[in-house]
Parts: sequence; C-alpha cells; structure tokens
Amino acid sequence: MNLDEIFESYATKMTQLSLYQRAMNDIAKKELKQLVEYEQKFEEYPELKKYSSSLHNMVFRKAVDGQLFFYGQKELSVNERRISVFLHKNKQYQWLLAEAYEEYEDCIERLYAYAGFTNNDFWPLRDYGGITLSEIPAKDFSWFESQAINKKDAPASIVNKFREKFPLVKKIEEENELGVNLRLAMTTVEFLRHVIVHRGGEVQDKLAFKNLILKKSGLYNKGGMSEEHASFIDNFFGDGNYEKTIVLLEVRTNPEIPFDTHVNVLDTLFGYLMAHVHLIYESLKK
Repeated sequence: MNLDEIFESYATKMTQLSLYQRAMNDIAKKELKQLVEYEQKFEEYPELKKYSSSLHNMVFRKAVDGQLFFYGQKELSVNERRISVFLHKNKQYQWLLAEAYEEYEDCIERLYAYAGFTNNDFWPLRDYGGITLSEIPAKDFSWFESQAINKKDAPASIVNKFREKFPLVKKIEEENELGVNLRLAMTTVEFLRHVIVHRGGEVQDKLAFKNLILKKSGLYNKGGMSEEHASFIDNFFGDGNYEKTIVLLEVRTNPEIPFDTHVNVLDTLFGYLMAHVHLIYESLKK
C-alpha cells in the first residue's frame, strides 16, 4: 500500500460516515415535520386529543415456559416524541464520531507502517520487536502494519514520533488557519469516543473529564486550565439536564431568520480528524 492509497482509503471511509450523518439528519427532519403535521391535526380536530399520540408496550418471552411477560409501557406526547427524535439522532451522531476516531487510529497506524517500511531508520529499534537487523528488509508492509498496531500506547506514541521527526507537525498543531489546537482536538475526540463506547455518552464528572484531556494534551498549566481550552471541550456537551451528555447536534446560528443556518458540530470534528491525518500525510510525502 502506497502513501496516496492510505490517505485515499481513509478519505473514502470518512466520506461514507459523512453521508450517514446527512441521511440521519434528513430522516430526523422528516420525522419532526410529521410531528408538526400531527400537532396541527390536534388543533383542527380537538376531539383527537383524548387518543394517545404514541403508546409502546415492552415485552419478552420467559425462558421457563415461553409465555409473554410485559415489563414496561410508555405513552408519549407529541413533545416527548419530538425530544425523542433529537435524542435518537444525537445517539447516532455519537456512534459516528466513535467510528470516525477508530478510522483515524487505523490510518495513523498505516502511515507509521509506511514510514517504517520505506525508511527503516524512521522507527526506533524497540518497535521492530525481537528480530535482527538483517531480517528487516525482508518484511512486507503488512508486517510493519501489524507492528504499528501493537506499538505501546498507540496512536499517541505514534503521533509523538511524527512530531519528533517532523517539527512542522507540532508547530501547525498549535498554530494554524483553523484557529484550533489540533492536539487538543484529537485528544478531545479520543476521550469523547471512550465515553460514548463505555458510558453511553455521559460523563460522571465533567471537570475531571476536562482535566484529563488537558493533561494528556500538555495544556494543563500549573494546576489549572485556560478558559479557551475549557470552552472548546464544553462545545461538545449540552446544557441544563444534558450538561454531562455529549451533544453533537447541529447548532442554529441565526434562529431569528427563517433560514436553516447552523454549525455542523459533528462535521467540524470530522474536519479536525481529516486535517490532522492530512498534515502527517503531507509531511511524509515531502
């Protein structure tokens, strides 16, 4: 696998994830539109209000005799159904972000495999494991990829190696035209992915969560965090009852005008992942 193929493969996978997001957004819009129409029917025919908008029964079959056992029932109002649409959409967005970060990890490992495969001096000796120097030239790309995947503390240790070999990577991570610290952005996505996978997208202690991110990013200065960095992480959480929940939904920018102008939060995070991979890809290419 050559360098361009590695990047193009990653770009293709990220393209598909972006298409999934757009499809989910379209479905949610249609559901919300149907709820508006349903609500208008209530206004037109008040006698319908006595009927349930949505009634759900939860059931399973008992292992002992196979008989049905009803364990829950939920009746939803139109407004509760509207909230459910947003919560479901957000849950889907969370999992798309988790998958995007895993694709990012895979690509970083392949880029590192390429670096070692094309230039054996790029890797430190410990990354080669228990083989002799004379055996290295005979190894194919898949062997290097396997070693990269199993590298201790990957992908962080791999990215650190790229920073060491390419000082420009470190410089642009900190100062770039995106106006964001890319090292902080990558670490934030990494920790968001962990919470999504292992805690259903909700943190227990938000302050501790931010401290962990900033410490790993090397931005926790003298026992404190800057307002700018804390605010960046807060962008990916909700308000009120959802202040500890990872929220990746679109944010309206001009609610006072009748046009759908918004910030696509998930797409912004996808862009940071793409930009970081592209930075390393371009450095290797040069």
